[in-house]
Amino acid sequence: MKAEKLVHCENKLGEGPLWCSEDERLYWVDIEGHAIYEFGYNEAEIKKYPTEKRPCALGGKKGTCRYVVFEDGLYLWDKITNKAEPVDVLDLPEGVRFNDGKLDPWGRFWAGTMGENGQKEAGALYCWDKNGTRTTVLKNVTTSNGLAWNKKAVTMYYIDTGTRCVLKFHYDETTGAIANKEIVYTFQEEDGVPDGMTIDREGRLWVALFGGYKTAVIDPDEGTWVDSVEVPAKKVTCPAFGGPDAQDLFITTASVGLTEPDLIEYPESGSVFIVRGAQ
Repeated sequence: MKAEKLVHCENKLGEGPLWCSEDERLYWVDIEGHAIYEFGYNEAEIKKYPTEKRPCALGGKKGTCRYVVFEDGLYLWDKITNKAEPVDVLDLPEGVRFNDGKLDPWGRFWAGTMGENGQKEAGALYCWDKNGTRTTVLKNVTTSNGLAWNKKAVTMYYIDTGTRCVLKFHYDETTGAIANKEIVYTFQEEDGVPDGMTIDREGRLWVALFGGYKTAVIDPDEGTWVDSVEVPAKKVTCPAFGGPDAQDLFITTASVGLTEPDLIEYPESGSVFIVRGAQ
């Protein structure tokens, strides 16, 4: 499969695509560009909402607001006013920020942190229950990244980029507790590193490969790499399904840190891409 450009936006670190079926719009963040983006699927219109703090992940809706994980915690962001109200702000160590996050099928919000200078095991994975209670689920994480859940199999998948592994856990849908950690797949150095992740209707995992020019499709039951999506950008960050029939795959990318030859060869780096009818 090959992805085509959907939105040219030159994001520094595009991340966290979120499809909202209520208004048929795609949202995502540019972490280092300090902005939240909105794309009207039918009108092909793009809006940019500058933010003071770095937005890292999106998920869920409360009235006119959406949950946004900024660099220091969980907020409610109102796109009408472009203001964010804190829900739970953490006192993080210097050089540590939030990264990927996602709402699970049972209404809990998950997000993790990372060391900005590559510090090993400086981060953690947190979960906010529906009542707002925060739990530290995993410690000693290097770069907390992709999350996905198989509701039918009551399984959670998780990526700590520093390990190059996709992990799976048994998920307790009543409490949100995880157990029985197993490695699903380990990527090699030449593949790039695993970043964001989503899951399709068949339970396959779609994993963005930062530095790998592609998104890998992993069969978690067999532990095999079964397909790939070629992306015309080196730093592929996160995939998400959406579109009117939930069959399209949206993919964010980054341009931060690329050399001039990289940008000449891949001028669409930082754009958002699409694979129509991917599932």
